Amino acid sequence: MGRPPANAQVRFWRDPDLPGVEIRFSRYTEEAFCRHTHDAWSVGLIESGRTTFFLEGEHHDAAARQIALIPPGAVHACNPDPASCMSYRMFYVAPPLLEDVAAEVLGRGAAEVVPMFSGPVIDDAPLFATWRALHGAVLKNADRLEKQSRLVQGLADLLTRHGRLIPYAGETPDEYQPGERVAEQVRAHLAAHLADKVSLDDLSRLAGVSRYHLLRLFSREAGLPPHAYQNQLRVARGKELLALGEPISRVAAEVGFADQSHFTRIFRQFTGATPRQYQAGASG
Repeated sequence: MGRPPANAQVRFWRDPDLPGVEIRFSRYTEEAFCRHTHDAWSVGLIESGRTTFFLEGEHHDAAARQIALIPPGAVHACNPDPASCMSYRMFYVAPPLLEDVAAEVLGRGAAEVVPMFSGPVIDDAPLFATWRALHGAVLKNADRLEKQSRLVQGLADLLTRHGRLIPYAGETPDEYQPGERVAEQVRAHLAAHLADKVSLDDLSRLAGVSRYHLLRLFSREAGLPPHAYQNQLRVARGKELLALGEPISRVAAEVGFADQSHFTRIFRQFTGATPRQYQAGASG
């Protein structure tokens, strides 16, 4: 294999809001990789086709809608089966990111947690959708809070549903923080920083709970994850400004959206109308 396959399609993403994460989309119809390793955890969403991939002396079958999970440092090679066009999205996740979320799930220091999994092929449609939504958030340049929330949720679901973690016998203070208090603090902070790039770490420090438990507690109390609640607040304020006749581009900036197209997309999701349609009706 002296040259890359001529029919390969490859693209990479490195988002500044997700340090320690690299995303790759690839499509191959012939062998492309020799045996190799990565320093990161590799979470691969197989979009189409099939592969019989080599991993540390064994071969494993995986197909569309399944997840291939490869530990850091593990010798592997993932190539399409003969006569199969394989496309996949691969997330390379720095080990400390997974270890930190594992520590949050267990309520103990990250240095004491070693994530382990039962096997390298995962058949879990909701988990597949969660990771795919993370890539979608990167593609559409969603807010920092949404991208970070989706990453932590994806790692937590991977750990809690498919990981082998030793339960911690000590107290887990995050579990005992009142959900109502956490939700109220987060609501107030998001309302007061409507146009700011709020991070998940910001909210975690504010509420005094881990990112994992913050997502769990807030979603339980508010019925929405923090990034969706943030968008709801922004749309509500946007409606007020649009009704006053403010230009749409100015409203988008004032309520914290990256640009007018981003504002329009989110506004339509919450109202079923575009900002222009809403403004025309509000002023009619």
